[in-house]
Amino acid sequence: MKSKLIDYVDNGPIFITGHVNPDGDALGSAFALKIFFDLQNISSDVNFDITTKLPSNLNHLPYHLISNDIKEKYNTVFVFDCGNSSRLGKYEDVVLAAQNIVVIDHHVDPSFGDVQIIDPHAASTTQVLFRQFKDEDVEINEEMSNCLLTGLITDTGRFQYSNTTSEVFSIAAELLSNGANLSNISENIYGSIKFNALTLQSKIIERIVLKEELQFAHSIVFQNDYKDYQVEPEETDFLIDVVRLVKESTVALLLKEQSDGSFKGSLRSRGDMDVQKIASIFGGGGHVAASGFSSNQSPEFILEKIEHEIRKSIWLLFIK
Repeated sequence: MKSKLIDYVDNGPIFITGHVNPDGDALGSAFALKIFFDLQNISSDVNFDITTKLPSNLNHLPYHLISNDIKEKYNTVFVFDCGNSSRLGKYEDVVLAAQNIVVIDHHVDPSFGDVQIIDPHAASTTQVLFRQFKDEDVEINEEMSNCLLTGLITDTGRFQYSNTTSEVFSIAAELLSNGANLSNISENIYGSIKFNALTLQSKIIERIVLKEELQFAHSIVFQNDYKDYQVEPEETDFLIDVVRLVKESTVALLLKEQSDGSFKGSLRSRGDMDVQKIASIFGGGGHVAASGFSSNQSPEFILEKIEHEIRKSIWLLFIK
């Protein structure tokens, strides 16, 4: 049984990727591995299916490492933060055609991969990768540390979600010792929002609906909003955290209309409610406290499905 990341690298090209429209965890993990391979003089390509633009609030990450020339076939593929191959988007066929597929994740039981390095109890995929690096005595440099800390921060909601453990803080402390710039990362992700996006925030707050009996708050962003407020879609990712602020809610949802008329949903939870189960109804994924999905259905249909799942979850918690 191979035990080191480098052991999975046979002769032939290497591809590094993750879920469609990657977040800080998927990007941070992929770039950290890419940097590691570069330091070992191992050639690799990294890219994702990005249907909009790379998040501007994550541009402290080494976006320049993204490869423009993706091959039709790779010998080995590393997949991060992706519990289902369908979430790879346009690179699904490329990944599944590879001879070796290594999945590194913190989702429960990924449905693909020849090798799975998984811990569903980990707060982030970067936490899983950090452990792997430590097990292999890899020297984690400053650039790698910034990537790994980004995933840790974003997937713990600035260390506020229930998945924040003492190990998370220990890892963060070591990454800071390695040179990670916490203030720069936090400022870029959370501390600077364009004026127009803040103006749009007031409209999204106006649209918040609270179903008190379900402790469920939701709001929506339409395509016209982006035009009216001159805001790019990726500049509104923070709005789910605004909806999540509703004190009476344990589940928060933000629906964002896409250019093709479909909707992207972001889910957040408090307490015992597992939003990953809700996201899975639509073929999405994530983890207990934060998940996402895409759907071609109407907002009314999506909300009906989610409310049904919340009622079912409440009932199951009640009879325990």
